[in-house]
Amino acid sequence: MNDPADSADSVQPPSAAPRSAASRRTRRLIIDAAIETLGQRQSAALGEIADAAGVSRSTLHRQFADRTALLSAVDDECRHRFDDASRRAQVFTGTGLEAIGRLAQEYLDLGPVLSLIFADNALIDPDNWEDVEERDGSGGSDELNGGTGLAAIIERGHHDGSIDAALPTPWIVTTLWVLLFGAWQVQSSGAARHEVSALLARTLIGALGHRT
Repeated sequence: MNDPADSADSVQPPSAAPRSAASRRTRRLIIDAAIETLGQRQSAALGEIADAAGVSRSTLHRQFADRTALLSAVDDECRHRFDDASRRAQVFTGTGLEAIGRLAQEYLDLGPVLSLIFADNALIDPDNWEDVEERDGSGGSDELNGGTGLAAIIERGHHDGSIDAALPTPWIVTTLWVLLFGAWQVQSSGAARHEVSALLARTLIGALGHRT
């Protein structure tokens, strides 16, 4: 016969699950607000982020003890968004150049995340994600974050002839980020998304395509 005390301990109070779900929603609101707010102004105070999230400062601190903890969560979220963008780009299909083109378009849609990467004192550095993966053996969900995954796609393009073999991989990686920065700046200035997308695609093909 089961001990009634054991049964009582195993039953969660009806309000426990909703509180947990509410806490997760609040955490998500704060992280999303932090990405948007810090993307516009890196020095934004925690109070500004709380206001943007529609929560009190004390609520923010219940979720994140300090700015460092919040920035760590922001970094994790940005990494997940890059992973999701890589999946949507279906980088393992088609030629290397086609994969780079799709990936660039998906990255362009990351919006404020790019602001965190391209700022003068960047709060987010994708190269650090690769370092973490190498230390913990996680490899990332797509093994595409940072230089290694992108380099693998470029090498595929060199091999299948779609990317000019005379262009070194590090040069192409840098070129891609520079083009994304320019595209994001133009789009942020009010240019239509479809126009920026078309220009980005044309520039990538012209710059990286195999020369006959």
